[in-house]
Amino acid sequence: MGKTKKILLTLLGVFSIILVGVVILLFSFTQSMKADPDEEKKIRDQAERYLEENFDQGTEIYDVLYDNMGNRGCFEYAAKVKHEKYGTQFLVYFNDETGEMEDTFLSDKWQDDAEKEIRPYVEKELGDVLISKEMEDIAESEDWEEIQEEIGDYNQLLLIFDEGIGKELKIDPNKPASYKDYEVSPTIRITLSRKKQDADEDRFTAVINALKKDRVLKHGNMIVEYISTNGVQLEDDEWHKKF
Repeated sequence: MGKTKKILLTLLGVFSIILVGVVILLFSFTQSMKADPDEEKKIRDQAERYLEENFDQGTEIYDVLYDNMGNRGCFEYAAKVKHEKYGTQFLVYFNDETGEMEDTFLSDKWQDDAEKEIRPYVEKELGDVLISKEMEDIAESEDWEEIQEEIGDYNQLLLIFDEGIGKELKIDPNKPASYKDYEVSPTIRITLSRKKQDADEDRFTAVINALKKDRVLKHGNMIVEYISTNGVQLEDDEWHKKF
């Protein structure tokens, strides 16, 4: 066997090993991205028991969230639940850090309530905005691309409360008080699908002053970013202010 042929066979062998390794890695990654049906059933069963013990009013488990990218940190699987009276969509999960079942009902309800209250103030200064529920409906729709194209560029308003705020403040989920009754400081994140304008800072400050004056929100952290609808960052810096 010639020397050249041996080299070619050696290179072919090395290439084959690398190729097999890549295929195995891709297969393993693909499998890890898929939810485990047994784990999905497990969290559904756990969530059902938790809801029966902690919620007097009707709730419905409509899906399971699998955090395959590890974004949440404290859980991998969570039951998606809808509160029948308030329409609030929230999560129920086993917290790996605390070793307890927990839920995001109050933080999600407060988010819905606060977004609806704050929206008119933001729209007065900055124009129409979409809130979380509307964004979720668009994203979950089978025709979301057509809807997105139809509405064109849009601004977004997102309120963020700590997910464990209900447990921290020891609020009974069956008697969910208003966020206005507590000294809370949520994050107000506004996304504008345009470039920065000279009058923007005055507009943002006007929103904050109006919220405080009308006692809609006493404290918070407002962050404004400039990102186009297709995800392109339009400005390097965000605007932010605590109040």
